Amino acid sequence: MIVTTLAPPAAEPVGLAEAKEFLRIAGEGEDVLVAELIAGARALIEEAIGLAFISRTLRVTLDGWPMVLRERRRMTLPVRPAGGLEAVRIVRDGVPEDLTAQFSLMPGRSAHLAWISGGLPRTGPGRVIEIDYVAGFGAEASDVNDSLRLAVKRMAAHVYETRLAEGRPLSLPDDVAALVAPWRRVRL
Repeated sequence: MIVTTLAPPAAEPVGLAEAKEFLRIAGEGEDVLVAELIAGARALIEEAIGLAFISRTLRVTLDGWPMVLRERRRMTLPVRPAGGLEAVRIVRDGVPEDLTAQFSLMPGRSAHLAWISGGLPRTGPGRVIEIDYVAGFGAEASDVNDSLRLAVKRMAAHVYETRLAEGRPLSLPDDVAALVAPWRRVRL
């Protein structure tokens, strides 16, 4: 499964002025750095917990239909919350076949694609499945939960204060992990 961003988020969950205030930076000399810290913190947290904070269009590419979809007629998509289904298609040797009418996206905090009608076309060599959908809480920073916004600020502050070397593995500090823990996807 490959997840590609087709339309990136139009904003960040934390604004530049808000982040600078949190970091206690008064001047404009580090605006570019702070903006990069915000984007990096957001991306790291989103990846760690499988969320999209600000709405964006994603494409999930699969080699074949997952067994769970064939057996239970639904599958969990990798990034949540789900906003809306854009398209489902199978691409055979570069030629797309639209299957969107056979599927439904269950919007909300979870992201489930439901197979509602018709048969699933065969997959195999030269064929890929593409699922395009919108994921995220909304288009504005105010649509994102306050605990997640605080986690972005705390992660940005952690990197700013410790000046972590480039290329060094980065994990969520305990305080950030605690803020995002309720948002982690739990599997039984």
